[in-house]
Amino acid sequence: MNDRRAAAPVKPTAVRKPRARRVKAPSAPSAPDVLAAALAVSQCLEFEGQLNAFLEVARGWAAAADGVGFGPDPEGPGLAPLTTTMAADDLRLDSLRHAVRSRGEKDWADGAFPLAADGVRALAVPLRADHDAAVGAVVLLDPGQDAAAALTELAHSVRPAVANAMQVRAIRELTIKDDTASCYNRRYFEEFILEEMSRANRFKTPMSLIFFDMDNLKDVNTRLGHAAGSRTLLEVSERVRGKIRKFDKLFRFGGDEFCIVLPETEWHGATEVAERVREVISGRPFLTATRGSQGAQPMTASFGIASFPLHARTKEELVQRADRAMQSVKTTTKNGIATAERRRDPDAS
Repeated sequence: MNDRRAAAPVKPTAVRKPRARRVKAPSAPSAPDVLAAALAVSQCLEFEGQLNAFLEVARGWAAAADGVGFGPDPEGPGLAPLTTTMAADDLRLDSLRHAVRSRGEKDWADGAFPLAADGVRALAVPLRADHDAAVGAVVLLDPGQDAAAALTELAHSVRPAVANAMQVRAIRELTIKDDTASCYNRRYFEEFILEEMSRANRFKTPMSLIFFDMDNLKDVNTRLGHAAGSRTLLEVSERVRGKIRKFDKLFRFGGDEFCIVLPETEWHGATEVAERVREVISGRPFLTATRGSQGAQPMTASFGIASFPLHARTKEELVQRADRAMQSVKTTTKNGIATAERRRDPDAS
């Protein structure tokens, strides 16, 4: 499987470690106009937009060639890069990522301060909402002039806007998450897969889709009740999310069906992921925490894989072919993996 690139955008502000968005170069340094800068940042309703605006202003004030905007990591605690001017293979990005993640939410200075990072001279500006914990940070590399006081004032001025953006983000998270399985829902799947296919087509990279269906969840619902079935779905989600990359996405497609979108991954890489997921599902029984060893339930799942552009060129075709491959396993052996048939048109690759 290929590693993610750090310079491509994502939407919503779901961060993928190596894929941060590029920010245009700043203009020549000028005297800080905090009020105008605060208005520019506050005009953005989403936090990622605020980060971009703040970073552009900060680079100009500090005469810094490069910078990184950090925000909440949707895949776990801490902050992750959401936007950057740096190249994907820039080793300084890893140093800054480590330095930022090593800090807790409250382990930040009140204003701009030098950030200790291996081999990097950097200035960090924490961003806060309506409490003391930092919800983001703008980090500038090798600043050429002292703008710490102005940046501290700017960060304080935009706190109300940042607080509003955090509320928008919280509402957004509610609309894209499945309450039962604690993964992404079908609604977000329809949006996300279109974005990833568009990205894959633009950059001429592959992407894969894994469909899987729990083989015996209906039996759990029938014998033990829907509460046990819901708990099983949650355990499935927890196990699967531990076996995929942070920038892969797990969705509950509906009922006992799930799917995994694997950006920049060919079919053989998707097969390796599917095998890991199959093993983590069938490897040990479910419901041991609530029912004990005597009530533990063994579970298996059937998997189907389709890749863009090898097996499909449209979202509908990709979903259909992955689902068809999964059904071929579901109706025969179960607890196995099948791959879609290759497209037969001459330009399939």
